[in-house]
Order: sequence, then C-alpha cells, then structure tokens
Amino acid sequence: MKSSTHSPLFVTKELFETRYKGADCVFVTGSVIRGEATAHSDLDLVVLYPRVERAYRESFFHKGWPVEAFIHDPETLRYFFNQVDKHLGRATLAEMIVDGHEIPAATVLTSEMKELASAALREGPPALAPDDLADRRYHISEILDDMREPRNRAELTASAALLYNELADFYFRTRRSWTASGKSVMKRMRRTDSVFAKKFSESFDEVFTSGQAARVIALAEEMLAPHGGLLFEGYKRDVPLEWRAKS
Repeated sequence: MKSSTHSPLFVTKELFETRYKGADCVFVTGSVIRGEATAHSDLDLVVLYPRVERAYRESFFHKGWPVEAFIHDPETLRYFFNQVDKHLGRATLAEMIVDGHEIPAATVLTSEMKELASAALREGPPALAPDDLADRRYHISEILDDMREPRNRAELTASAALLYNELADFYFRTRRSWTASGKSVMKRMRRTDSVFAKKFSESFDEVFTSGQAARVIALAEEMLAPHGGLLFEGYKRDVPLEWRAKS
C-alpha cells in the first residue's frame, strides 16, 4: 500500500542515481503516469542499460512506494518483443516503453527503444495457427458445457471467471490485436470496439450478479461461429514421441 509523500518522478530519479547506477535511463510508466493510480498502485519502471548480463525483474519498496522494475538492454528488449511477447500476443513491455516518461531525460538510446517498441505495436501479434485456434475453440466449448447446467452457483461462478479471460483472449487474437487479461480487458476492448465491450461486460455481469448464464453462452457461441463454432467431435492432439519415461 502506497504511503509515500514523495512523487513518483522524485523516487524514480533517486533510484536511477542510487540503485541503478550506470543505467542510460529509467522509463516510469503505468497507472501512476496515466493519472489512474489508486492507493494500492505500484510504481512501474523499465530500467534501460547499454548492456546487462541478463534481463530480470524485481519488486521492492522505496520511500514508501511499492516498485516493480524490469531491467533490460537493447538486445534483451528486442528478444522480448520478437521472441516472447509477440508469440504470446501480449505487448505489455512495448506499451510500457512507448508510454513511459524518461528519467532523468530522453537519450539517443531511449529514442531508439521507443521507435522499436512502436514498430512492434504497429506490427501486432501473428495470426493464430490452425491448431492453436482449434485448441482455443475446444477449451471454450468445454467451459460452456460446464456452464449450461452447473451443479451449483459456485461452479458456475468459477467457470464464468475462467471463461472471461479465455473469451477475451479469443476476441483479441482472432482480430490480430494485442491481447489482455484481468483488469486490462475492458480498457483494451473499449478502445477496439466500445459497443462490443458493453455487450461483453453486461453478459458477464449477468452471470456474476444473478447467476444467469444464457446471455454469455450465446455471446460465446456467436464469437466462435465465424471460426468454425464449438468444437468437440473430431478434436485430436498428439503428444511428442519423446514424452515417455522409462522405469
């Protein structure tokens, strides 16, 4: 819980001068910079060095602020953008850099990294491979079956909670958009299609508040229809041949 009287920019500058000596710059980003912070928000930082042995992240308290820091250099950022986040369909790190405020000041390197992050965001994630799309259809179909006739309210709530992120991810990825989960879903979905976001939100509100699943089931079926619909019959996945252990 934040109890600091120090501003986030002051704290970031002090960390740059003490904890992260030798860094080129620190990007301070997240809800604090966007003006959306709550009493429980942490201070999100991306620390940029000319060179690090390996990238890492760490969490700690400083001057009353909970700090979450991601330490990188240009090569590790390129790797994360192209080899990690891109294939997950997530752009959290790139967005942090694009939106970040440079402390103590912008540099040649920060400008290069902002352009690199912007290019990654513009490119978007790859299209889902056929097997990946089928896996998602199958998994969503299984959850919907559990919601059609749940044994009790607790099971329905658990299934709906699971479906929320699964269905949101399906929505974004089938549109070649960067995905989101949890509290970020609605913010990203409203930017993509505010009308659909309202429909999505209201459907899940009905499940969680009144235990009525018909509306969200219909929404899920509607979303899957253009991509082959629900999937059970004919679904098959082989495991790798080497997945066996000898006694």
